[in-house]
Amino acid sequence: MIPKSFYDLRFGVSPGAARKDAHHICGSLDEVKSALDFELEASINVWLLFAYSSGADVALDVYQQGAMAESIDLHPFMTLRIDGYPDITFLGRGKPTGYAAGSDDPASVQMALADGLFEDKYDGAFEVAVDWANVPVPSLVGEIAGIEDYVLLGEGPVDNLDDLADLDEDELEDELIDRGYVEYGDHDFDA
Repeated sequence: MIPKSFYDLRFGVSPGAARKDAHHICGSLDEVKSALDFELEASINVWLLFAYSSGADVALDVYQQGAMAESIDLHPFMTLRIDGYPDITFLGRGKPTGYAAGSDDPASVQMALADGLFEDKYDGAFEVAVDWANVPVPSLVGEIAGIEDYVLLGEGPVDNLDDLADLDEDELEDELIDRGYVEYGDHDFDA
């Protein structure tokens, strides 16, 4: 099995009151963009991004030939727009800014926005824009992962899988899962 290149779009929060550990294993930047759009359509996920105590982790991990080459924090490239409020940008995870421009009481503005997002009061009245033109995403090199492929997430070394060559398709799938590999596509490990 040849180690393949892929993107892992991560969207999650540390275990606590909220739980989310979504991974979107993608072979192209267009797939990454669609996956992030999907995550950010849900008001609760925008609440996790904006108001959850430690903020949601939103990053793009780039794997080149099976090994993690870099991780890109997407917060600095995101802008949250909610009708009636100034644009909200992010200095980093859990660090929204700009939402209370011109307000005498920033804490009450943040609370009102957080409550509205949590209670889904802004349905259709918010959007999250990502400045993809300025995200420094490298192109994938070598063979690129696709449907029916399994990949290993994390910074560990890629296993030598030569001992799996004689397994049938079902046995191979079971063994890869046992070794911590995940199938190409979308996963939420805390769902």
